[in-house]
Order: sequence, then structure tokens, then C-alpha cells
Amino acid sequence: MTKRITLLSVVLLFITNAFAQSYKITIKIKGAKPNATYLLANYYADKNQLKDSAKSDKNGTIIFEGNEKLPNGIYLLVTPSRNYFDMVISQQDQNFTLETDTLFDPDKFVIKNSKENSAFFEFNIFAGKKSIEYESIKTRLVFAKTKSDTISLQKQFQVLDSQIQIKRQEIALRDPSLFISKVFKSFKELDEPVPLRNPDGSLQDSNYRYTYFKDHYWDNIDLGEDGLIRTPVFHNKLRIFMTRTFMQIPDSIVKEADKLIKKIEAARGKELFRYSVMWITNHYQESKVVCMDKVLHYMGTTYYCAGKTPWADTATVRKICEHVVKIRPTLCEAQAPPIVNLFDSTYLKQIDLYSINSPFTVVIFWDHQCGHCIKTMPRLNTLYDSLNKIGIKFEVYAVYTQDDWDGWKKYLRKKRLKFMNVGNMYGKSNYRKEYFFVATPQMYILDKDKRIKIKNIDIEELSSVLGLLTKEYNADLKKIKKN
Repeated sequence: MTKRITLLSVVLLFITNAFAQSYKITIKIKGAKPNATYLLANYYADKNQLKDSAKSDKNGTIIFEGNEKLPNGIYLLVTPSRNYFDMVISQQDQNFTLETDTLFDPDKFVIKNSKENSAFFEFNIFAGKKSIEYESIKTRLVFAKTKSDTISLQKQFQVLDSQIQIKRQEIALRDPSLFISKVFKSFKELDEPVPLRNPDGSLQDSNYRYTYFKDHYWDNIDLGEDGLIRTPVFHNKLRIFMTRTFMQIPDSIVKEADKLIKKIEAARGKELFRYSVMWITNHYQESKVVCMDKVLHYMGTTYYCAGKTPWADTATVRKICEHVVKIRPTLCEAQAPPIVNLFDSTYLKQIDLYSINSPFTVVIFWDHQCGHCIKTMPRLNTLYDSLNKIGIKFEVYAVYTQDDWDGWKKYLRKKRLKFMNVGNMYGKSNYRKEYFFVATPQMYILDKDKRIKIKNIDIEELSSVLGLLTKEYNADLKKIKKN
């Protein structure tokens, strides 16, 4: 009885180990040196991630194996000399063999037990042949003598591109269940939209192509397939969509980001959700374009501070949420926080921000010992004169941020600054709680209702910005008078 139990235990142990070994990728490279270290990596957005390593045996065989299945994606076999080739690993293909030589010629690959890689290398072989044709046309284009020759060769480029597109879709349609089919489908171009026309034949929407492509951009991409993050595809699609597909103004960015992330949530693409939230947040956090902190505020409030980013550590979430609170009062199009209890250089006259009556008000926080401020304030003084004289009406509300009062007054006299200069000499103003800035000068342009129109611009941009805002203001006045 004891022997039977022991034997049964051995059998069960063998079965358990067999099932536990969830992936085994065998690569046989003819001519490979023995005992060399090879790496198995995968694409991740625009970077690569190391997944495994193994040594070659005397026959040039490398075996990668592990107890947990590898996630869907395009992987790389990297040689000691940093040469590499791509392969596909999916949930269906976790145990297969690829045979090749040291040249990694797609035509020479032998694929065993992998539908994914059979389809992938079928395309690679086809694309490789087309690339030879491409180079031939490219050479002839350099020596083209006539315009008709150039046009003819450019059409040949288009034919090659179309053939490659067709081949991808042919493979994708043949077996849609394959992961590589989803990758190839994501390359499919949208069909040309048919415009809606009025009875007289005129277009109902002159922007129909723009609207169609924006609204249908993700139609051919499976947003529930997290494996797409382990290809170069999704990152490039996301980057192009968020930066080139619609106007780069904060409200449009927030609107389109919200629609996309909700689509990914609905499709249950957990990794795509995580990457999209992180990429959009980081990209616009680093943006130097004015008013883009509105996007950061939205992403922080909607996701990080709402508990929807479990991957982010506590310190990161706290930092983002604290920053969101700081920037909230001075987001573009928000009503500028009132500034009170500041006095001019006589120490007698209190000037509150909302007491200013002007089409536009430039609020600037500055320090006479700040190097950049020293260059900015005289330039602002000149613009204050010259722009007002040509009909661009604005006032300047310059807030001194330090406490060297004698030095401040001396600077005002020396530079003869003509606009409103105020300071917190009595310590009664709390403007720093509402206006978040870490460096000076910091500039805001407010409209007549004290809404923040533009902020964080350089003095060199002030003239053109005020000019555009004035045109809009005057146009609005004309409309009001007509009505």
C-alpha cells in the first residue's frame, strides 16, 4: 500500500510539474556559439522590457521556459551582439520552436507548433520582397528626369503600400482569433466617409472628414486586447490621436481623452487603461503650452484622486492631488481669485485687483532681484505705453513678492514703471494661497470680467496675444451693438 501511494505521488508530481511549465520557447540557431547568453524581451509602448534569459547549448539551441504564461505581445530574441528578430507569443502559442541561422533571414525560418508565427513570418517574407522593390523605385526616383517619371514612380510607391496593407488584412481575416490578426487589423485605414449633402448639393458639414476620422479613429483597434501594449502599435496610435487628430486646446484634449478612456474601460483593457491614463497625464504635465495644466487637473481629479489608479503608489497620488488643489483656482477660463490688502509704494493706497476697470489686465508676480524679472519689467513698461497708444487697451497689476521694500521702491523709481505696483507690506493679503507659482515672473492675462484667458507666457509673446484678444473683444462688441 505504501509503495502504491509513493508511486501515485510521483505520478501526480510529474503531472503537476508538466502543467506548471506554462511556456517553453525553443530557438535553434545554426552556427550559434555555445554557452552564450540570449535575451527574451518584449515591446512595451515605445520601449522594450526584459522577460527572460537563457544560454545556448553546443547545438545552438536556446530554451526559454517558465511557470507562468507569457502575456500576448511581440517579443524579441536578442543575441549577445545585440542583433535580434521579432516573434509573436500569445496565450495560444506558449510552446513552440523556431529554427533559423545567424542571418535571421525570414525565408530561412522553420516554425513548429505556432500559428501566430506562421502568419507573422508569412507577412515578413512578403514585406521583405516588397522592400526590395521599394528600394529599386527609390533609386530610380533619384534619377528621374521628367515630372511624369516622378509621378509614375510615386504611384508605384502607393501601389506597394496598398499591397502591404492588403496582405495584412488578408491574414487578419483568415484567422481573426489570432493575436497577430488583431495587430494587423489595427493597421487598417478607415474607409473614406460619404459626406451628407443638402438638397442643393452643398455639404451639411464642411468638416465631415475631420469629424469622421476623429470619431472613428479607434474602430479597427481592439481596446480590450492588452497585448497591443506589448507592440509598437498602441503607443504610436495613442500619441498621434492625442497630439495630431484634433485641436490642441485644453477643453478638446479633456473631451477626447475622456471619450477614449471610457471606451477602454468598457472594453476592459486594464493595461491599455493604465498606460493611457499615465501617458496622457505625463505628456500634458510636461507640456510647455499655455493652459495645459487644465488637462493635468482633469486627469488628476478624475483618475488619481478618485482612486482609479491602483498601480500608483501613495506618494505619487498624494503629490498629484496636492498639485491639483494648488492649480485649481488659476486654471484658464476660471474667474481669477480676488487679490486684496495690497498697497502701492506710498504704503497708503490700497489697490485691489477687482477695482481695475479695463478690457484686459496683466497680473504679474515679480521680484526686483530676479534676473528674468529685471529683463521683463522694463520691456513690460515699454509695451504698456506703446500698445495702449495703438488701441490695445490693458492695465498692469504688478505684485512684488518679496519684502525688500527699500530695494523695491528704488527699482520702481529707477525704471520709472508707470503701471500699478503693489506689495504685501502689511502681511494681510493671502494671494499666495490662491496663486500657485514657484518662480518669477509669473504672468496672467485677465479679461474685463477677470477671467483668466492666458497665463505663463513670456514677455515676447505679450504683444501678439493681447492683439488677438483685443480683436476678439472688439468683434464681440460689434455683435452686441448690432443686436
